[in-house]
Amino acid sequence: MIVFCFRNINLSLLILLTLLTNNLIGSENTFPKNISDINGEKISFPLLSKNKTVCLITIKSVSCPVCIEQLKRFKKKILEFQKCNLTFLVLAYGSISSIKNLANKTKFPFPFIQDENFIISKTFGLDNAPFEIIPSVILFNGDGTVKWKQTGRSYQFFSDQAIEDYLDCENWI
Repeated sequence: MIVFCFRNINLSLLILLTLLTNNLIGSENTFPKNISDINGEKISFPLLSKNKTVCLITIKSVSCPVCIEQLKRFKKKILEFQKCNLTFLVLAYGSISSIKNLANKTKFPFPFIQDENFIISKTFGLDNAPFEIIPSVILFNGDGTVKWKQTGRSYQFFSDQAIEDYLDCENWI
């Protein structure tokens, strides 16, 4: 339990509400059980999450330079993230060919999923129609519900550091 000691109770409630909304725990919305990646490969979420924690990285747009850098940063840390049984999916809005170009540019070795009509991003309140998804990183429970979520990214803040801090993979046995 987190206890905040502030003179202003409204400030305490605001901080607590911010923490809860930025790092959702136990959301009722779930990731689709079966989906296809941009290459037509079928992905079964129950099978993928059976022995791994699934991490969804959402991409603001296929041309977002910060998002490209984010994927490159995650790629450099794959061995570290594997220590805590983490696997990845990348969610992007755009044409299949533009998402394939993004996948080739980043060489990120995990499935890329097209978020057609923002169906998946809407489920988690991340749609920013008409052309973007709100950038975030989401960890899922095995049943597809949200375990942890970090929203936002900029050239000064990258989500890989937040997830490293949350998971603490270096101290896994």
